[in-house]
Amino acid sequence: MRKWLRGRLIEVSPQTLLVDDGDKLWRLAVRCEVGSLVTADFVELQVDFAVPGESLESVSAASLLARPVGTGQPFPSPGGDYFRINRDRRRQILTQRGRALATIRGYFSRHDFLEIEAPLIVPSPGLELHLQGFSVADARPEVPPRYLITSPEYQLKRLLVAGLPRIYSLGKVFRSGEAGPHHNPEFTMLEWYRAFAGWESVATDVAALAAELATAIHGSPRFTRHDDRGQKQLIDLSLPWPQRTVRQVVQELANLDIRGDESVDELAQKIEHGGYRIPQPTLRNEQDEPCWAWDDLFFSVFLDHVESKLALPDSDGVLRPMVLCDWPRPLCALARRKPGFPEVVERFEAYVAGLELCNGFGELCDPAEQRQRFVQDLAERQRRGLSAYPIDERFLSALAEGLPPSGGVALGVDRLLMLLLDAKHIRDVLPFAADEL
Repeated sequence: MRKWLRGRLIEVSPQTLLVDDGDKLWRLAVRCEVGSLVTADFVELQVDFAVPGESLESVSAASLLARPVGTGQPFPSPGGDYFRINRDRRRQILTQRGRALATIRGYFSRHDFLEIEAPLIVPSPGLELHLQGFSVADARPEVPPRYLITSPEYQLKRLLVAGLPRIYSLGKVFRSGEAGPHHNPEFTMLEWYRAFAGWESVATDVAALAAELATAIHGSPRFTRHDDRGQKQLIDLSLPWPQRTVRQVVQELANLDIRGDESVDELAQKIEHGGYRIPQPTLRNEQDEPCWAWDDLFFSVFLDHVESKLALPDSDGVLRPMVLCDWPRPLCALARRKPGFPEVVERFEAYVAGLELCNGFGELCDPAEQRQRFVQDLAERQRRGLSAYPIDERFLSALAEGLPPSGGVALGVDRLLMLLLDAKHIRDVLPFAADEL
């Protein structure tokens, strides 16, 4: 049996050819004249499938389609894209990435969500203290700066106000200053909202979607991956995912009882009495004295002594997800306060193997409270020497028109793929990391 094969020569010898046809690598025995062919050529080959007693398919005819006009450098070049993408598992991962994105869209289509193409250039990138945006200058000097989007939250909520009850966005967002194994300044965010639902509904979506993706890739929501030391981990994303409050987890893993309504001084005393190091003050008060920020104190304990322990296996040696809910009020962002529990807000994050995958809210609908938070965040940004971004007035106007009770969540697609595809660095699941452009 014969077939025609088009591809690129990766290796050439008098006995064999190694050909990349875009889907796989073929090691072919030479049965014809190929003396004029060289590595990197684009070729068309007539391939005879192996007969009993032969281990390789063989080439019975070959023709040159194109020859790159190179500079004499070897192929694959260590500094080139072919080497970069094919060196490890990256090409395979990118193929799986494409299929995963199709699975994500299939999930939301089956659940009657409308996909929204969010704008990438917006009047404000958001005022949360941990966010830094990229400014975009217009060719017309009289036009004020705009910003690359850090999240499509404001725009999607305006569409909730407009009457679209189930919406999602799957696309790029941009955050300046983010780098490391789990961060790239440009990354893919999946964000979705359910009107007339609470945060519990979108948290269920997160679990169901992750389990579906794991099953599509591994055949089961239970799969193995390797930790940073190369040790195997058994992950199980089966539903339901357990839920714990932040207060419970911090008390259990760090032996601190943090309610969420402590003053900065009270929180510092709790941390110090618990035997933990107090971080150096990063701010100065009105009297020009060093002082702490509530969030810096909290995360000095949470990141080092709580989050890392969320990667520990259970008694069966299995790593299971955990949904952390009821976050302290000072970490409110755009979440509403929990009714009857004013010290916490309706915010949740999902963790798997110590990796934070998403951040979701029971959404704040009160325009007056939201404006007050924006004003406070803007003042705090200025106090910390951070960029002072504009308040998005059209978003506040939409809230005043009426945002239905809603749950929403933003999920880092690249991080989820890192987990599912056993990648150690975010660059491994991207076609181009920031330093590869």
